[in-house]
Amino acid sequence: MGNAKRLMKTLGIIAAAGIGIGLTFLGFENTRGKAAWENFKKEWEAKGEVFDYRQIIPKPIPSAKNFAHIPLLKPLHEYKWNKDLSESTPIDQKKFDQAQNLLKIEALKGKPPPELGQWNIGQPADLIAWQKFFREQKGWPHPEEAGKPAADVLQALGKFEATMAELTKAAKERPQCRYDIKYEAHFGALLPHLAIYKKFVTSFTLRALAHLGNDDPQSALADIRMCLFLDESIRDEPFLISHLVRIACLKIALQPVWEGLREEKWNAEQLATIEKQLAAIDLLEGYRISILAERDFANLAIDQMRDDPKLLGKVIEDDDPVLEFMPDGWFYHNQKRFNEMHVKFLQTIVSTKARRIHPDIVVAFNKELDARIKRKLPIYDILSSILLPGLNKVAIRFGRSQTAVDHARIACHLELHKLENKKYPAKLADLESPLPKDLYSEKPYVYKPNPKGRYHL
Repeated sequence: MGNAKRLMKTLGIIAAAGIGIGLTFLGFENTRGKAAWENFKKEWEAKGEVFDYRQIIPKPIPSAKNFAHIPLLKPLHEYKWNKDLSESTPIDQKKFDQAQNLLKIEALKGKPPPELGQWNIGQPADLIAWQKFFREQKGWPHPEEAGKPAADVLQALGKFEATMAELTKAAKERPQCRYDIKYEAHFGALLPHLAIYKKFVTSFTLRALAHLGNDDPQSALADIRMCLFLDESIRDEPFLISHLVRIACLKIALQPVWEGLREEKWNAEQLATIEKQLAAIDLLEGYRISILAERDFANLAIDQMRDDPKLLGKVIEDDDPVLEFMPDGWFYHNQKRFNEMHVKFLQTIVSTKARRIHPDIVVAFNKELDARIKRKLPIYDILSSILLPGLNKVAIRFGRSQTAVDHARIACHLELHKLENKKYPAKLADLESPLPKDLYSEKPYVYKPNPKGRYHL
């Protein structure tokens, strides 16, 4: 960011200082830059690309069917915006704050609440720690004497009973979801609902774990289904941060699924239900739309910068008036080269139709971006150096989470097989069910039964 800022200021100074001699040059540069961008767009539009942020905005949903419009949640997106969509304030601050604090489990004396376990390293949730947490913090119902940890945790979460019941009821009555996001504000769009989603999923997951500990898998399943509904309710949002929150929530929600599998508490019907809901999760499609959004919202922002160069100063955090003299041609060239990196690399790392991730394209992307921004005078890659770093790691995060979903689905099939045949199969092919394959090789996942009567996947 620092190098880009210095370079932009230097270029601005050169442009401002050379007004007399440079007008002809700038006119030529503006024409050449615009032609380069328009020719690039024409070439790729002929191949099917659509360079318009509106293509990835989810369609409106009737309010009566929209989960985001229930009274608990609707105030989150009721804002007053200024003319240029740079500032906003909640219409009803009190209702907004109430929505932000739904199902909030606060830290105790500055210490965070206990963890919910880590299924990915074989660590179950510690309900004793949660029991202690609720007993030591004010405002949580609990018996006079500590009882069974699972039962005490359920009693404490009774504090949220009305809200959790309302959310669960709304999910059944309003299975669709679309928050009223101000998409035309591009990177300045507000997403306050994401801040509460982890709270929601944490509370429902904790209650599911307590139900399992209380030998009530059916109630645990209901809470798991609610977690997965919440997770998938934002799947059509094009923002990358929405999908990263979705991935984080999914990791939490898989904890009770794993614990139920580990303790063999699910019956055949419950296993089939879990597997069916997991099968609908397509994180690679989430990668596709979020990467398109990164590109198209950036294009919208660049168009606005070209019309009002002061906006560039906000991006690079510099209010130097010299930046106002940036020629249009440099914006066009930057826009063309930024989009090149997207269509040639970022959009091909993941193939949604083939259900594949290509790490070799990540390597090629890194090499090309590094070469571009390390030139002595990378005037046409300034915006790429600001907007592209970090996106190379996104596909791997999506792939890691989709693999976890795949494994959970296969585990459900394995348990169904064991319930019917009293043992696990010798190989995955014996399941006789269509199973997901490895995202990097298109080969079946590696499965090995072990001598202890379980298996490695």
